[in-house]
Amino acid sequence: MVPPPPPASGLRLHALFPTLVGEADHPDAEALNANLVDYIRWRERQEPDRSPLTTVNHGWQSGLDLLDADVPAIHALKRFINHHVEMFLAEWGRLMHSASAPSSFRYDYRGWAVILRQGGFQHEHIHSRTNLVGVYYAQVPAVPPGVVAGGALSLTDPRGGRLATRAMWDVDRINLQPVAGRLLLFPSFLAHRVEQLLVPGERISINFDVQVDAVSPR
Repeated sequence: MVPPPPPASGLRLHALFPTLVGEADHPDAEALNANLVDYIRWRERQEPDRSPLTTVNHGWQSGLDLLDADVPAIHALKRFINHHVEMFLAEWGRLMHSASAPSSFRYDYRGWAVILRQGGFQHEHIHSRTNLVGVYYAQVPAVPPGVVAGGALSLTDPRGGRLATRAMWDVDRINLQPVAGRLLLFPSFLAHRVEQLLVPGERISINFDVQVDAVSPR
């Protein structure tokens, strides 16, 4: 027989120092992504590759002004990003259990495109001098069921003492598989890398850093 749960006045749990990861799928991703990929490929033909100065290996990276473009697909993507950044920030503020958490935020971001080809990957890194990191997947290679494509976004446990106290069921890394049309948001202190892309094709993402300023306290 399973024992009854403890009374409500028993153990109290608090989610302190939260590390949130937000995930949202665009409702009309196929049409949007086709236009985004066309624009990114046009940029690839027009400008130098910035990847030698970054964590990108065996791929291409645009300049940091991708989301400044006056292009309908970029405008549509930014509306989607804005809505979910605001939702993320509201929840993050709520979970901090702080009376000083703001009720609204002012934010800005800059973005760039990354194309990874078969064999490509990104070294583990964090994003400094910003608050949030965002990734939107415009294209991922199509693979048959059961085929491991690689190219996962791998997030590292940020707790500094985890190696000394980790329980046997803990994991120190979470892998999130890319899905076309999916947006991810997470704090900039969260170390991450992109695992090697194992299959033919291209993994095309739009990445951005969000700088946040509080507007008013609660």
